Amino acid sequence: MITSLENLSKQSMQAEMDQIARRVKLENADDALHFPKYFQLETVRVCDAKCPFCAIDEWDKSTPLMPDKLYEKIVSEMSEYSDWIEAVCIQRAGEPLLDKKLVPRIRRLKEAGINKVTMSTNASLLTEKRATDILEAGLDDIMLSIDSVEKETYEKMRVGLNFENVMSNIVTLFEVRDRVKPEMIVRVRGVSMQDLRTVEGRREVLRWEEFWDKYKKPHDRIYMKQLHNWGNQIDVEEKTEGGHNAAYGDIYHPCILPWSTMHITTMGIVALCSMDYDAKFAMGDLNRETITDIWHNEKWARIRKLHSTGERNQIEMCRGCKLFDLDFSLENKLDRKELFEG
Repeated sequence: MITSLENLSKQSMQAEMDQIARRVKLENADDALHFPKYFQLETVRVCDAKCPFCAIDEWDKSTPLMPDKLYEKIVSEMSEYSDWIEAVCIQRAGEPLLDKKLVPRIRRLKEAGINKVTMSTNASLLTEKRATDILEAGLDDIMLSIDSVEKETYEKMRVGLNFENVMSNIVTLFEVRDRVKPEMIVRVRGVSMQDLRTVEGRREVLRWEEFWDKYKKPHDRIYMKQLHNWGNQIDVEEKTEGGHNAAYGDIYHPCILPWSTMHITTMGIVALCSMDYDAKFAMGDLNRETITDIWHNEKWARIRKLHSTGERNQIEMCRGCKLFDLDFSLENKLDRKELFEG
């Protein structure tokens, strides 16, 4: 991984781009321009929580729900490339279970031939009935955002949610999954206030993973993410009273997202990435353009050039962002006994 401008060379950048190609399961990165492999499709832009590390206070809430006509246009375009698309996440900024049309919308994606439909939820509304309905509609993968298994810490981080209710819903989800669709993947993700590169941070990950051992299946995934600052838009350290964020100054290796993922808001505006919660970098408008036209436009060409030449720090939202490098799991990485004795 390139760590300084002095280390930049055509050879090292090509190695970085080759790695991106492998991650998106292609022979070379240019093949990714055919069509996005992944989508974040936001159908709702409201949430029932007010977490201090979230940008919810900054969101443009003028279009809380994606219109049916726009949703159908997007899914119809996706259907033409269903063999190419790896996954569609039917969630972005908001809480997807607040969308009363979530079940038919999941079903529509599966009817369109999408191989993997995923979503992320805080689980506050994930009752047994809702869990059963979304699984039966065809959901293939679900990510549960919970952050802590200690009531006091959890309720400080997930303001407005009830710890006991959420934990009960999550346990029920595992039971429903095992009964209705055993092959479905459950991912439990926490956001840590600590620096997860430190020993204490890694111990937190270990305690986190061990708590979920009694519920998970071998194909499930338990991990943590580092707190981040929404592409240099939010001072999360101030908002969280000292939380450690994932921005580490200038970096030079390319991010995978410009070659892999399209992020679509409820308004139909394509954002730069998941950090661009309000699509300040408006890459296109799906109300009047196609997915293919936007993916091939000059705006994306410029972003990809800056990333592929080590100049990504010219983009303020990309400067110092290591969100997709900082996915912490201790599986097969650390000797757990030494971690606590060291």
